[in-house]
Order: sequence, then structure tokens, then C-alpha cells
Amino acid sequence: MEIDPKFRRELTKRFEMESNKREVEITEGWRRELEAIYRKKHEGMNSLVIEIKALMDRMTTRIKTLTSIIKEGQER
Repeated sequence: MEIDPKFRRELTKRFEMESNKREVEITEGWRRELEAIYRKKHEGMNSLVIEIKALMDRMTTRIKTLTSIIKEGQER
């Protein structure tokens, strides 16, 4: 069964739009967290470094989780 090319383009376009919207939401979330760290009055450089490292660790964990989900989806 062949999918209509016009329908396929529309579906692809809709998927890309939703994907881009989701990426903006995620990026805005990370930016808000980083901005909160930036605006916070830190006692010293060590506390700033610790908070940035914690944010980086959360981002790394999220990337690993998403990568794992993608690999599982490709294996099916």
C-alpha cells in the first residue's frame, strides 16, 4: 500500500513542527535552570561550580536516557 506523497509531506511537516516545538520547550527549561543559577548569590566560586556541575549531570543523565530509548526503538 502506497502512501499519498502529499499526505506524507503534510505528515512529515506536522511531525517536524511538533518536534521543533518540543525542542524549544526543553531548551527553555534548561535555560531557566541555568539562569536561576546565574542570578543566585553564591558564597564563592565553589558553590557556583557545584551548581553548574549538578545541572550538567542532570543533562548528561537525560541524554543517556534518551539515547537508550532511541536505541531500543531502532532495534525493534
